[in-house]
Amino acid sequence: MKRILSVIVTIFLYSSLLHAQKELNFEFDYARFNYDSTSVFLEFYFELNPKNMEFIKTEKGNLVEAVVHLELKNSSTNQYVINKDWKLQQVLPFVENDSIPKSIIDVMGFVVPEGKYSLVLKARDARNQDIVKMFNENLVVEINKSSNPRISDLQLARNIKLDDTDKNSIFFKNSMEVIPNPTMLYSNQSPVLFYYAELYNLKLPDPDGEFTLRKNLFNSSGQNVSKLAKAVKQSNTSVVEYGVMNLSKFPSDSYTFELSLVDNKTNKAYVSSKRFYLYNPNVQDPNKLTNLNAGVVGSEFGLFSLEECNKMFSQAKYLATQKEIDQFSRLDSLKAKREFLYNFWKNRDDIPSTPINEFKEEYMKRVELANRLFSRMNKEGYLTDRGRILLLYGEPDQKDYYPNESNMKPYEVWFYSQLEGGANFIFGDISGFGNYELLHSTKRGELQDENWQRRLQTAVQ
Repeated sequence: MKRILSVIVTIFLYSSLLHAQKELNFEFDYARFNYDSTSVFLEFYFELNPKNMEFIKTEKGNLVEAVVHLELKNSSTNQYVINKDWKLQQVLPFVENDSIPKSIIDVMGFVVPEGKYSLVLKARDARNQDIVKMFNENLVVEINKSSNPRISDLQLARNIKLDDTDKNSIFFKNSMEVIPNPTMLYSNQSPVLFYYAELYNLKLPDPDGEFTLRKNLFNSSGQNVSKLAKAVKQSNTSVVEYGVMNLSKFPSDSYTFELSLVDNKTNKAYVSSKRFYLYNPNVQDPNKLTNLNAGVVGSEFGLFSLEECNKMFSQAKYLATQKEIDQFSRLDSLKAKREFLYNFWKNRDDIPSTPINEFKEEYMKRVELANRLFSRMNKEGYLTDRGRILLLYGEPDQKDYYPNESNMKPYEVWFYSQLEGGANFIFGDISGFGNYELLHSTKRGELQDENWQRRLQTAVQ
C-alpha cells in the first residue's frame, strides 16, 4: 500500500498512482571486443535479483521469470541492429522469507557494425508488468583502422574460472569462464575484483621493443591507490589479459580501474578503464584524516586545476546563493577559485570538529549517482532536472514509473514523505529521448503546473 501524502493532488494523478510501477532489481553492463574490419563483438551482461518478484511454486522451488527487451538502433539510418526479446528464468530453492534470493546472471553477444547507436533496454517481471526497469543510453562502436595497439573494454567480473571449466557455459571464452558483475558493486562481503580484457596489435616497428602493462586503481579524488605493472612482449595475435585485485584494504568509495598499455620506447599509452563502487564500512580512509587547520593549501582544493574548480562549482551551484554565483563568476585566478571553494564547503560543514566534511561527501555521492543514472546524449546527469532534485533533496522515498500509459508519454513520480510534510515531483519524457523534464511539484519554490498531464498527451491513433 502506498504512503498517504499530506498533499492534495489532482484526481488524474490519484487514479494513475493506483497503477504505479515498481522498479525491478535489474542491472546491466557491456563490453566491446574486436571482431573484423567492419564490426565489433558486443557483449551484454545482465543481473537480476528476484527479490520482490512474483513467482510460481513448483516441486523444485520458486520459479521466477523476467522478460528482457533490447533495442540497438543506428542513430543515422534509424535501422535496428538488435530488436530482441528473451526471458531470464530460474527455479530458486525454497528459502526463509528474510533470505536474499540468488541473483540470475546472463550474457548475450552480438556482431555490431561501426556506428553511433541508441540503446533501449527494458526488463519486467513476466508475471507482473508493473515491476519494471528501463535504460536509455547512447553507444558508439568504433573500428581501429590503424595498426596502433589497443585495449578492449574492460569486463569486471565476480569470478574467473581457469580449471574444471564448462565449455558449454554461456560464460566460457578463451579457455576460461568469466562470471560478470553487471552491478559493478563490490563489498566487504565480496571484496575480490576479477577483470578481463583483450590486447590488440602488439607489433612494434622495433623488433626488440616491448610494452609495459600498468594496472592502476584511482579513488573518487583521482588519487592512485594501487599501482602494478608487468612487461608484455610483442605478438602477432591478440592477447588475453585477466587478473584479480583484493579490495578488502580500501575504504568505501567509487573507484576507477585502469589498464594502460605503454610503448616503452615512445612512452605512448593506450588506455581502457571502468568505474565501480566499493562498500567497505570497516576501513577508514586515511586520506580524509587531514589537519583541520591546514587551510586551503592543505585541503583537496589546493591541488585543483582551473577546470576542476569550474566543474566543482557547476556541480555545487544548486546550493549556492545568487551572491555566491555572482562572486564566483567574477573570480579570475586559480588561487581565488580554490579559496572560494574551500570556504564554500567549509561554511556548509555540519560538523566542523571532524576531519571530514560530511555534508560535502554526501552531496558529491549524489552527484556521482545522478551522473550514473541520468546522463543522456552528452549531458551529464547532474545537469538534468532529475539530477537537480536528487542533489537537493536526496533519493526519494518512493518512485513510481509510467512508461506506457494509454495516450501518454512516459513519466515518473517521486515521493518525499519528510519534505514539507510530504511532497512529490513529476517528470516527463517530453522529447522521447529519455530526458525527463520536471513538469510539476507540490513543493514550495519548485515548478507548479496543475495541468501538467496535458504536456504528456500524445495524438490518438
